[in-house]
Amino acid sequence: MFISYFKGTPEYHILRFKNGKIREQGRGISFWYGTFGTTIAMVPVTSLDNPFIFTETTANFQDLAIQGSVSYRIIDPLKAAEGFDFSAKLSRADVVGDGREKIAERLVLAIQSRARAVVSSMTLEQALAEVTKLGGNLAELLRNDPIAATAGLSIEEVHITSVQPTPEIRKALQTEYREALQRQADAAIYGRRAWGVEKEREIKQSELATEIELAERNKLLVDTEARNKLTLAEAEAKAQQLELTVYSSAPAHVLTAMAFKAWAEKGGSVGNLSITPDMLTSALSQLSTPKAGS
Repeated sequence: MFISYFKGTPEYHILRFKNGKIREQGRGISFWYGTFGTTIAMVPVTSLDNPFIFTETTANFQDLAIQGSVSYRIIDPLKAAEGFDFSAKLSRADVVGDGREKIAERLVLAIQSRARAVVSSMTLEQALAEVTKLGGNLAELLRNDPIAATAGLSIEEVHITSVQPTPEIRKALQTEYREALQRQADAAIYGRRAWGVEKEREIKQSELATEIELAERNKLLVDTEARNKLTLAEAEAKAQQLELTVYSSAPAHVLTAMAFKAWAEKGGSVGNLSITPDMLTSALSQLSTPKAGS
């Protein structure tokens, strides 16, 4: 059959070539065509996502697997069709060319080239921390890459979803990280214990200072009481000494009279009184002795 009908879909920009020249084009168009000498290209114009994964080497010679995806659209279907094969199988309106795959390969190579320049200048630790943040920069670099102009592309986004070292290095890093966490936990426990010991020491020092202060106050109190007792004893001794000085110059009969008077004032009583001849003689002698100046 020499005439056939082609029914396009909205996700493709359709280009009909006749003997190498464009006869008709448009998004999702349908048309009748002659099969002899006719070629149809179907260029996808919706947003496309292409995953990627590749391995690069860091500045300290460690392999790093970088995984992600690039999102793009073909905004110039004619340029894309001129540079890549988007030919369709006429009988089923299916794309049989490898244009999309070739564009994806070129994009991944461009991303890898730029990622290599970044990763090779970093250590493994730096790359693990920083490479996932490079998606925006890579997208901007791709917009200026020749592939974008050659294929009529609009680069939408580049996502870095995973950055992984080799299994052996990953295990070593995990072990190191766990040990670091354990050291931090041990340090925290030691810090709490040290804090507790320090607080206990401060409490004991405070108690000791209090005891010393109390001891000093007690010592001061004892010293004060001792001085007071000494002063009181000295005063009493002096008073007694003065009293004895007065008594020592008084006549015997006066002292005797004073003794009887003191005894009487204190309620003294005499049950029996024995007077010897000597006592009587002495008393009479005292009474008969004339006083000085009389």
